[in-house]
Amino acid sequence: MPAHPFPRSPLNRPTHFSDADWAAYQQSQAEHDDLMAQIADHEAQMEHDLLGTYDAYASDCAVSARPEQQPRTAYRTPRLRALIPHRRNRGR
Repeated sequence: MPAHPFPRSPLNRPTHFSDADWAAYQQSQAEHDDLMAQIADHEAQMEHDLLGTYDAYASDCAVSARPEQQPRTAYRTPRLRALIPHRRNRGR
């Protein structure tokens, strides 16, 4: 943040500023500081909301990326005869 062109201390008031000008300057600086604080708060809230939205999105993607659990059916081992290829009997 750039330095203020004039120090804010009443003891350091520029000589060319009248009391009214110095009061107006201080008032405008106070309003500026208040607005900057509001903007910073708003930006922090937006960042917080954005991060929360991203976390929810990433969480939803992680849940939907996992395959749904299917109930397992009992696995039956095939009989040995089913695995052996059959030879054709040529009438012997």
